[in-house]
Formats: sequence, structure tokens, C-alpha cells
Amino acid sequence: MSVWRKKAIECAPELRAVFQASDLTPYTVFMELLPITRQAHLDNDNDKLTKIYSFAEWCHRQKDEKLWNSVGVCFYEHLVDTDETYLQFTNWISKKIYFDIRDLLNHRADENQMKRLDQYYGYKTKK
Repeated sequence: MSVWRKKAIECAPELRAVFQASDLTPYTVFMELLPITRQAHLDNDNDKLTKIYSFAEWCHRQKDEKLWNSVGVCFYEHLVDTDETYLQFTNWISKKIYFDIRDLLNHRADENQMKRLDQYYGYKTKK
């Protein structure tokens, strides 16, 4: 079993059967983890959130494009879609990751959301 698959199961053992499917991709993993992340925010389940965000960060740092790309397009960019994840964004996403994914976020977030995040992370727009 691949390392990324093992780590995904550790994040959401309740999805073990789904995550053991032979046709599973990292894209599917993050599509499945996103609603779990939203619920964990609603439940203030910091243990679950720590596992998920740590896994996401690990995938982001990998050289394998399917890992860093899937976490960007199926997870990080969707964190601005709902208040429960957007309002906690800065508690869980590092400055380095923000700078790496900012262009993705800019396609989904509204102007006020981007302004708030840019200000928090110290991102200076080029004029």
C-alpha cells in the first residue's frame, strides 16, 4: 500500500474501504476529505483537523505531481467555499502554502476574501 494511501486512512479511518479501492486516486481522497474537514471545523475536532491538514501539507510538499496537484485543486482551493473552513483558514494554512496556492484561491475566492488573506499573510500585489 502506498504511503499516501496509508496516511489518508489515518486521517479518516471511517473511509478505509473507500481508500482501499484499487482505482483510488489522491484526487478522490481530497474530494472525500473536504466534507469531513468542514464537519470537523463545525465540531471543533482539532485532532481530526490536525490529521487532515498535516496530510494535506505532506502531499503539498511531495515531488509527485498527482499529490501536490490534487491537494491544491481538490482541497486547498475549496477551503474558501464555506464559512466554516474559510474563517479558520489562517489557523491551519502556513504562509508558504498560501503563497504557493494563492493563484488557485484567487479563482474561487471573492475580492474581500482575497484581500483579507493577502493582508494576513503579507502578500503584496504587484502594481
